[in-house]
Amino acid sequence: MKLDTFLVDVYNVFDNDIDNVDLLTRELLYGGVVSYSLPTRGQLKCIKVKKFNIELSAEDLPDLKYSPRDIYSNEGKWFYMDKGNYHILAGIKSQYDYVKHLEGIEIYAENILRLRVVFELLKTNVDLGTTNLTTEEYLDIGFMVLKSDPTMVRFDDEMIRNSVSNWLPIILAMPLYSKIPIDIRGRKLS
Repeated sequence: MKLDTFLVDVYNVFDNDIDNVDLLTRELLYGGVVSYSLPTRGQLKCIKVKKFNIELSAEDLPDLKYSPRDIYSNEGKWFYMDKGNYHILAGIKSQYDYVKHLEGIEIYAENILRLRVVFELLKTNVDLGTTNLTTEEYLDIGFMVLKSDPTMVRFDDEMIRNSVSNWLPIILAMPLYSKIPIDIRGRKLS
């Protein structure tokens, strides 16, 4: 994308003994979102748990979706960016039903990655039937998540609530990663 961005997969790992976890065999909580470089120093940081090398080619990169109008519904025109060619002008016209399970082209900051983790865990619990949440309750929880983030101290409550309101429909519209059939994860339906 000609920016300092990365494709970030988030593993569904909540074990006490993280040193003995084989990430290559673990399910993803969500995957293939575009993110800025993650900080490794300072008050907020990402802790490197493991390092492993995987040879990737363009064929291994996921397709991402884009809609110039309404990213929350099947209305309007839908496009997908094919295997790492992640810029709007490379969009290939498609239909919502073929791309609805793909991640969007949005760029996630570190605090939004964390917000997404919280929302995915909540969505999992809703799917399991252990809890039931309204959109307003998601908004309230998301507000608390971002409000507690030290990078958000310069923003007032209204701005934080608006940020959650902007991201919530995108995140709730995505199916749980575990519910997407393996053969179409990160791929447009034909």
